Amino acid sequence: MRRGNLYILFVILFVTSISIADENDVIIIRNADSLVGKRIDGENTRELIGNVILQQREVMVYCDRAIQYPARNSAFLEGNVRIVDDTVNLFTDQGFYNGNTRILDGEGNLVLDDGVSRLTADFGKYFIDEKMAEFWENVVVVDPAGIVYTDHLIHRRDKQLSRATGNVRVVDPDRGTTIYGEDLEYDSESGYSKMKELPVLVHIDTTDTGRIDTLIVKSNIMESLIDDDVRTFIAIDSVEIHRADLSARGTKTIYFVDEDELSLTGTPILWYQDNQITGDSIHVRLENQRLKSLEVYERSFVISKSDIRYPDRFNQLTGSTLTMWFHEDEIEMVEVHDQATSVYYLYEDLLPNGVNHVTGDKITLRFIESEIHELKIEGGIEGKYYPENIIRGREQTFNLPGFDWRADRPVLSLPAAAGKQYQSMEATN
Repeated sequence: MRRGNLYILFVILFVTSISIADENDVIIIRNADSLVGKRIDGENTRELIGNVILQQREVMVYCDRAIQYPARNSAFLEGNVRIVDDTVNLFTDQGFYNGNTRILDGEGNLVLDDGVSRLTADFGKYFIDEKMAEFWENVVVVDPAGIVYTDHLIHRRDKQLSRATGNVRVVDPDRGTTIYGEDLEYDSESGYSKMKELPVLVHIDTTDTGRIDTLIVKSNIMESLIDDDVRTFIAIDSVEIHRADLSARGTKTIYFVDEDELSLTGTPILWYQDNQITGDSIHVRLENQRLKSLEVYERSFVISKSDIRYPDRFNQLTGSTLTMWFHEDEIEMVEVHDQATSVYYLYEDLLPNGVNHVTGDKITLRFIESEIHELKIEGGIEGKYYPENIIRGREQTFNLPGFDWRADRPVLSLPAAAGKQYQSMEATN
């Protein structure tokens, strides 16, 4: 048979295979500038070059060059590869599309854009029928709720659910917050996320004076949600907080980022400067990155060392509820209501001079430069002064019921990536 007849036979077989392809759900060639039939490793293939368009049902494939494997119903793709599936556009430098499993393996500059989220990575798979993407290495997800960085991600686009594992970092650039962890479950549509594996929330901000202020919250679980464009973080189990002169421990903490408020529950303990504060729950209000007020509810108890030279002597203040107000990060006033009790050690010319024990319906303390300037007691007043010769060596017997001086105050400990960010901001300022 002459060469021309062989070519005609090849074209007939090729056209026939396209017709069969339509009927049997295999990959169809819609366009190519050139087509060359080849045998590679004993397998019949077609090399398509220039403006290549392939189709399988609703899926369209575009690229600069493709090698089609008809027997396997698959194709190798390279050069400006784009897969279009419904509202999804997936881009990559090169990939392999299996028409039987309807899975694309991509490599190099992967981008998946589904109209809600934009995912990028070095490597990945896209499962068309499952409406799922699996990406790894340098994975970044961008959506209206923030930016997620991770080593590995599984994204179910039909439900807008994702799970990220390995070196996870969730950034909210508008609010200056970042959560670090190892295992993240994320709902792009609702803005809800849950970070596990010892998550750490870091809020780095700069005050009006240029001072860098960092809030760190650690816990076993960290939830985040956005409701009416208001961002809230919920730290659960073994919570630790550190911010400037303020530290805390507790069972659960809610951080209202936009209101700059913290709510601590589960018998929390909070330290501010030299003060230890406990209660059934504590509410912290900040203003312009500065402490504005503390509200302690039920069994409130404040302890502070009266003088570093006398380590067994503690000033104490208890009551049902307690409120502290601050100005320029210094205590300005304290109010205690219901069964208010105060133990206050006295000094004269730096020498110890006994202790005052007073109770009332309400106790108000006013401070100037962190020193008590005025003590006011209202309603049901009872008071007693104990001279120095009675209390010396017996200080513990004058501690109020529920006294518990703790030594486990959290210290500043940033994740490595956050530490670099903090140092960079310090250098800039």
